[in-house]
Amino acid sequence: MSTQEPSTSPALTSLPRLEDIPRGRDGYDAEKVNEAFEAFRRHAAQLQAQLRVLQAASRGGASTTEPTGHAVRMDALHMIRAAAEFADTVESDAQKASQTQMQKTEEEIRRRNRELQEREAEVERYRQESERQRAEMLNNARNEARELLANANRDATQELTESEARGSRLLEQSRHQSTELTNAARAEVEQTLEWARAQAAAVLHRAQNGAEQLLAAAGLGDEEIRRVAEAIFKAAEAVTEASRTPARPTGMAPAPQVEDAPPTPTPTVAEPPVSPPAATEAAAEAEESDSPDDRSA
Repeated sequence: MSTQEPSTSPALTSLPRLEDIPRGRDGYDAEKVNEAFEAFRRHAAQLQAQLRVLQAASRGGASTTEPTGHAVRMDALHMIRAAAEFADTVESDAQKASQTQMQKTEEEIRRRNRELQEREAEVERYRQESERQRAEMLNNARNEARELLANANRDATQELTESEARGSRLLEQSRHQSTELTNAARAEVEQTLEWARAQAAAVLHRAQNGAEQLLAAAGLGDEEIRRVAEAIFKAAEAVTEASRTPARPTGMAPAPQVEDAPPTPTPTVAEPPVSPPAATEAAAEAEESDSPDDRSA
């Protein structure tokens, strides 16, 4: 085997770095770890081969003679033995590393299981506490609802009793007021009728005087004036009598009984309109002056 200079030595396999191996949740990636060990084994084998070559070259000294086949075979056997020893060492290291990693993984799993159990126990305690608080809140809410319902029923009964009492008082007050209003209306109607009758009598008297004056001015005799005046007076008296006896209502309707009605205010009764005497006399004289003229025509 010929000697090789360091400048012409084959390139060595790069050594793996710990930073290049990816980590997972349970430690390093097993496939990447195997690849790293394989690269380390190749690198070591290449170093062993170069070492054997250098040792063989140093034993041969400066001679340029080619090594014999036996020496080459011996070197190859030495290299194979060294490679086997290195492989055993790498395998042992890998087994130790895997065992260590497995122990770490098992320890991590046990730790995670303990944490999970503790968390489950905490969740169970929290659930029990929540159930207890929910039951207490539910019982308190039910008690408050029962109390509110009882208070509402009591208040409603009291309000109903007071409303019935107020309704009875208002009904009685309404009946009294309706009776008073009916009596007041009857009295006012009677007063209005009396006033109308007095006004009618005054109008008749004035009309009679006006008619006599108009007939006298027209040049009629006393007999004709008396006859015409009597006819006018009888007609006016008939109208007055007809107005004095109006159709009486069939019956006063009783005041309606309204439950819980508020008291109605007493309406103000307006005074009957009184025509001024001058306007009444002027109207009567105009009617009487028109009547003789129409008759004479």
